Amino acid sequence: MWITGLSGSGKTTISKIIYNKLKKKYSNIILLDGDILRNKLNIKKSDHFLSNSRTKVGLMYVNLCKKYIDDKKKFVIIATMSLKSKVHNEYKKIKNNHDIFLDVPMKELKKRDPKGLYKKFKNKEISNMVGLDIQFDKPNNPSLYLKWKKNLSAFKISKKIIKLIRHENTKSKNFS
Repeated sequence: MWITGLSGSGKTTISKIIYNKLKKKYSNIILLDGDILRNKLNIKKSDHFLSNSRTKVGLMYVNLCKKYIDDKKKFVIIATMSLKSKVHNEYKKIKNNHDIFLDVPMKELKKRDPKGLYKKFKNKEISNMVGLDIQFDKPNNPSLYLKWKKNLSAFKISKKIIKLIRHENTKSKNFS
């Protein structure tokens, strides 16, 4: 499951809710988060913020997901921005993929700003921010496209995603 959206869209929060709900019943689940992966894989922040590096990092995440799925037979939940067509296209090649796009308006993202990135951008402390001075590619035909609504909480979104996965995987012996 590939959960994507701009910074502050709720990727990490939602992926943690889903993971914690499903790990009680299924032992073959793993959660990967883009922020943690960048740290663990020693990806330099300065390199990561360049457009071509974002694609390279996204493709690295796709390969990591494939490895966990193919070699270790894991159900992978990954929360990452990776909003590049080349990354989306590679991810779509993974069997039984579920891509979820969290579409949150910029006004709401700036209001949330959990990492203070939008404020830093406004104050010209940082640049190369996806959605502001870097264009991004929305996924084409995601499994679930979630347009932000005021009353749509992270818990409600998580329930929708779990329902989608269970419905689409009713034949799977590892996840039904």
